[in-house]
Amino acid sequence: PTFLNWAGYAFEMVCLHHLPQIKKALGIGGVQTSTSTWQSPDAQIDLVLDRKDQVINLFELKFSINEYAIDKKYDMNLRNKIADFRRSTHTKKALFLTFLTTYGVKRNKYSGMIRSNLTMDILFE
Repeated sequence: PTFLNWAGYAFEMVCLHHLPQIKKALGIGGVQTSTSTWQSPDAQIDLVLDRKDQVINLFELKFSINEYAIDKKYDMNLRNKIADFRRSTHTKKALFLTFLTTYGVKRNKYSGMIRSNLTMDILFE
């Protein structure tokens, strides 16, 4: 558990230092964005890309030694995070759930709400 906690934090830091590569992988390299993290008493979003084209990418940055699998409980957690973000920020922009993981997100009945599924390979292109 200690290693996985450290690896998760280290992965997040690497991701945050490769924002141009992330934007390129999303096809928005030329779109003006502001970058932040976000949290409320009930939720945290690892990375927020607020775009001038009326879209906000809400990122989950996940280190995993395999494909990351979303289960029913985590699916509800994600839905609650998105609702909390919209309620707290009062944004009218489109919200795109975006995952950036070491090996991708496993396709299952809970992965359908992900708009973009990026892997760590894009960080080093």
